[in-house]
Amino acid sequence: MAIPYRVFLSSTFKDLADHRTTVQAAIRQLGITDVSMENFGARNEYPAQECIDIIKNKSEIFVGIYAFRYGFCPDGSAKSILEMEYEAASEANLPRFIYIIDDNQPWPPLHTDQGENAQKLRAFKDILLKRHICAWFTNQDQLATKVVADLGRYIATKDITYIDPYNLPSAGTSLAPDNVGDWGQKPSRLRGWFYSFSKYSRKKLREYAKAYLQTSVGQDPQKWNQLLDSTMEEKRKIFLTHSLQPSSVLGQRFDVFIYLIKHQSEDLSEVLFAEFFMGPYWQNHIFKSTAHNGFIGIKTAAYGTFLCICRVTFRDGSIIYLNRYIDFQ
Repeated sequence: MAIPYRVFLSSTFKDLADHRTTVQAAIRQLGITDVSMENFGARNEYPAQECIDIIKNKSEIFVGIYAFRYGFCPDGSAKSILEMEYEAASEANLPRFIYIIDDNQPWPPLHTDQGENAQKLRAFKDILLKRHICAWFTNQDQLATKVVADLGRYIATKDITYIDPYNLPSAGTSLAPDNVGDWGQKPSRLRGWFYSFSKYSRKKLREYAKAYLQTSVGQDPQKWNQLLDSTMEEKRKIFLTHSLQPSSVLGQRFDVFIYLIKHQSEDLSEVLFAEFFMGPYWQNHIFKSTAHNGFIGIKTAAYGTFLCICRVTFRDGSIIYLNRYIDFQ
């Protein structure tokens, strides 16, 4: 790995000791440097300011893991070091990956806060849930799997070109490759498709889909499976997906990474390139993407939901069209 990414792992300690150990072992396999506090000695030997300094000056990524304890509050502070660490990462504008234990997960009463600290923890979690797309976990192995997947994807795609909706060429300037066929030569055709699709409400689309399926396959499971298999074959098992992070762009809610994913495989070598179209907010441009660290996709920022359509060109010359509705749920 060209860049030695440093990750600060924030959590309470005694209750999540096994979880921390499992996550730390997993992220080291990615070539990531763990700069968590136990690497420097016992937690209580370090004041809150030292934790904050490590986050702001010696970390590139912040991982927050939260269970049922609010953590230690230093003398004179109404906030725990746990919450201070998160605030420091926010002030430093670090990418923050947040993991919260399932509320229904059985947990030892000894490690479950009551009273005022429980209220503070609830308020803190409410802030996290409002600001982030948080991941839930029930055990340490599930947690480690999610952390590794998120960090691996973030690092692998960090250098993919970022599309700034505030800084695009004027409409009509082609950002697509030459000779991209009808899509590139007649963007009005693409805009027409985009508008005709996006004018439908979710409710209308669901009603249309339900009516179509009822008339075409009815309630026969065999026909449903045939439809499933034919869709897989038609799309060559390739689909669109997306991930979200709080945006660093003023006026936007989330940074969005939209990318190709292949069913039960990471091999996208058959894809030559993909082109993405997101409509008038992006000046009706078409954005081309080729493989980068195993990913094919684009990154941008958005305040509201939107539809992305994608044309995938394969090395054998065949083409498929995909779409993905980007919401923030």
